[in-house]
Amino acid sequence: MNNSELTILVIDDETFVRETISDYLSDSGFNILNAGDGAEGLDVLRANKPDAVLVDLNMPHVDGFEVLKVVREEQPDLPILVVSGAGLIEDAIKAVRLGAWDFVTKPIMDMGILEHALSQGLERAALIKENKKYKEHLEAEVHKRTEALRNEIRMRKKTQDALMVLQAEVIETQKEIIMTLGEVVETRSNETAKHVRRVAEYTAILGLRAGLDPEEANLLRLASPMHDVGKIGIPDTVLNKPGKLTPEEFDLVKTHTTIGHEILKHSERPIIKAAAIVAYEHHERWDGKGYPRGLVGEEINIYGRITCIADVFDALGSERVYKKAWSLEKIKGYFEQEKGKQFDPALTDLFFDNIDEILELRKLYPDG
Repeated sequence: MNNSELTILVIDDETFVRETISDYLSDSGFNILNAGDGAEGLDVLRANKPDAVLVDLNMPHVDGFEVLKVVREEQPDLPILVVSGAGLIEDAIKAVRLGAWDFVTKPIMDMGILEHALSQGLERAALIKENKKYKEHLEAEVHKRTEALRNEIRMRKKTQDALMVLQAEVIETQKEIIMTLGEVVETRSNETAKHVRRVAEYTAILGLRAGLDPEEANLLRLASPMHDVGKIGIPDTVLNKPGKLTPEEFDLVKTHTTIGHEILKHSERPIIKAAAIVAYEHHERWDGKGYPRGLVGEEINIYGRITCIADVFDALGSERVYKKAWSLEKIKGYFEQEKGKQFDPALTDLFFDNIDEILELRKLYPDG
């Protein structure tokens, strides 16, 4: 989409700052709307439906935090970026939790940073919109196929067989949605789509070797691609930061476990319920030093313990733009060192007892 097709609302009580941002974005081709305070900004927002909002936090009457609350309630998919004076990190984290997609501090020394953050927000919004369209398409297909199957049931008078086919169709659609969403989330955080497929297969192998029955091992295989779904709620500037994260930024990243659990926990579907457990517990540690709850040993659900091993193994063995792939010997050394600390010791031994099968599977889903 061309910038000329996009409208940006700038809300700031400082006239000079507002006009500087507006002039720069206008030169970049965007259509600009202005508001001098939060109350005026909300009126303009509701009347014009902009594609993104830039808002200051500290304003008289209605401040930026209140604007964030209203946007989260009325237009949760609208990109809203905070552009505010350098203040406390607590303000930035509060803004993100209220729905801010990103934040840029004033004074803005390089307007290109602001335009980049805005472009990232617009791209993410477009991706969410496409995902919704895709989900609606899948739901429409399920509805259409369901109606066709119901007609076939009436014609053939084979109700039981047709219901089994219908159930399988719904389950297959759930699998497709879960795998697609898992791939989208991993791609956003600089992982590859094949990463979630490999992790899924590794969890099934380890689950079977650990004594899960084939049906439950397959359930874990279907659920594990959603382990990082909560990263959809972490800003790009933190999630893909090239340097070391600050303690506050790392605390923000760690919330992807609770965000993922909140997204998934309300479903009664077996696959989604299993995915909620995986999302919540895959960063817990055997020694109790993990997060978000600091569970110890077998307090951690076996789904979380298995997914933790599969996820770390594949991440270490994969090449990324920021690191080379580790050798198998180096990976084995790391797991031996962390066995009984980060990882369930018995499951770790089982995993490497079956390493030949794991490596054969990795060849089936190469990156690239």
